[in-house]
This record gives sequence, C-alpha cells and structure tokens, in this order.
Amino acid sequence: MVKKLTGVLTATIALASASAAIASDSIGFNLRAIVPVSCTVGYNPAAVAFTDNSVRLGELREYCNAPNGYNLEVRYSPNSLHGVTVNIGSEHVTLDGSGFASIRGASGPKIQTRELSLQFGDDGLDADEFQVAAIAI
Repeated sequence: MVKKLTGVLTATIALASASAAIASDSIGFNLRAIVPVSCTVGYNPAAVAFTDNSVRLGELREYCNAPNGYNLEVRYSPNSLHGVTVNIGSEHVTLDGSGFASIRGASGPKIQTRELSLQFGDDGLDADEFQVAAIAI
C-alpha cells in the first residue's frame, strides 16, 4: 500500500508542477511587417477651362507612404513648353524647356488631391507629352 501511495503522490506532484509552470509562463511572439514604399499619382480630368493666359486641366490624386515624403516630377517633351508655369495646388514651377522639372509633394506620407493648371508661356502649349510622377525622397 505504501508503494502504491508513493506512486500516486509522485504523479500528483508532477501534475501540479506542470500546472504551475503553465500558469506562470507566458507565450509571446514578435510580428514584423515590411511595407514597400509606394508612390502614385492619378489624374482626374475636368472640363478644360481656359482663362486669359491659363488652362485648368483637372486634379491630381497623390498617394505616397514614404517616411521622408515625396516630390512630383514633371516630364514633358524636351525643347517645348518653355516659359509655361505648372501649378499644382499652391506649388508652381516655370518650365525651362529641358523636359524635366520638380515640384514639392509632401514632407512625409500623404494622400492629397490638388488642382492642376498651366499658365501659357511665349510659345503656348507646344508639347506632345506631359507626365507627372511621385518620387519618394
């Protein structure tokens, strides 16, 4: 009988120890997500509206999740649009005919919609191509 009681007692102590260990230990894990940087510009055309020396072309929908922000790059046909001013929201740049210009986007991640308009230069609008892209900083 003593042998049987010792075996039951040993099993009970082992079970109690396991229960205490489970109750006091915690289980955790680390989760790490890597999100790629994505910057896009969408164009929402509007009815073209001409004024004295400018044209309203619609809106740009900008999205960029880059931590340091982004700039907008304007690409157009080289040797064209000399003197044309590109207005995106309250930002603007006068084109020099090089085929490239840069406008400030945002200093951090942002989603925004801004109006796009052009003020005519001496040669008017003489380009075959005009693109705007968001580039992460």
